[in-house]
Amino acid sequence: MKKLQSLGLFLLCVTLLALLSGSHAAWAQDVTATITGTITDPSGGPIVGATVTAHDTDRGTNWTSVTNEAGLYNIIHIPIGNYNLKVEAKGFQTSAFAAFTLVLNQTARIDAAMKMGAVTETVEVSGETPLLQTQSTEVSTL
Repeated sequence: MKKLQSLGLFLLCVTLLALLSGSHAAWAQDVTATITGTITDPSGGPIVGATVTAHDTDRGTNWTSVTNEAGLYNIIHIPIGNYNLKVEAKGFQTSAFAAFTLVLNQTARIDAAMKMGAVTETVEVSGETPLLQTQSTEVSTL
């Protein structure tokens, strides 16, 4: 009788462990993407402290990052969807990138070469934004 109870308790523990470990896989799934790039001045030097804002056109939310000493920015773990990108830096014209779509687990690289100018000027970049995923060899579909 004691062996039967011990076996039942063991099976219950194994079943609970299997259920809990299976649910972790669902928690680990990520439904986000990343935008990264380098912001440079007309001579190709990095711009430190430039503000990069990704505007989610579907939800109306903004995601912001500031460039580091190498001119790099990263906007990580943002929801997939449609975005506009705006780059602002003191003493440079504002650059605006046309709408683009981020898909699941994509890392979009968008670099910007800023032009000298007053803070009130805006340069709108038209055309297709190249969304190359150079950080991974994964292939994704919409």
